[in-house]
Amino acid sequence: MVSWDDPHIQLFYTYLNRFAPVSQTSFEEFLPFIKVRGVQKNESILLRGQTARNVYFVCEGILVSQWMDDEANVYVKNFFVEGHLAGSTVSMLTNTPSGFGIESVEDGIILEMNYQRYKEVIYNHDDLKNYYIVNLEQNWIIENERRQISFATENATARYISFLNRYPKLPQRVPQWLIASYLGITPTQLSRIRKDL
Repeated sequence: MVSWDDPHIQLFYTYLNRFAPVSQTSFEEFLPFIKVRGVQKNESILLRGQTARNVYFVCEGILVSQWMDDEANVYVKNFFVEGHLAGSTVSMLTNTPSGFGIESVEDGIILEMNYQRYKEVIYNHDDLKNYYIVNLEQNWIIENERRQISFATENATARYISFLNRYPKLPQRVPQWLIASYLGITPTQLSRIRKDL
């Protein structure tokens, strides 16, 4: 079992408290099933078509959710950076194969938790329910809508500026073609935008 004193566990506890106050007593019920796991660059965390069973918290490194079409074009859905949860939420909620895979962009450390046990602990504590609701609202509803509106109304340059506001350090850490894919443009277009800025 992981220790409360582990700095990765402390980081996760701090994350929960960003959304709502969570007692140490409630939080400690996660500890028996949290695994601290090292990941390597380009390591697959979840394969497309696999039913997701775990939710992850990124302590160090970057995870990316992506899928590839029949012509080997890669489409990036999300970046998950330090201090954020990652997972295939729809797959976990519906117990169906994930439409995308999750891969590590660089060496890092993640916390791995069985999603069903994670939810059981949350449902047993009002403070954790409050965290869960606010987290879903902010990270999955509000952010998703902002991105949809951005894609519908902004040009590529404006989308890149929005990306930089959200992920200011990512351009130095991830391949440019991944950022271009996330923005729905070609690497050449991204290169031009970067030069113009």
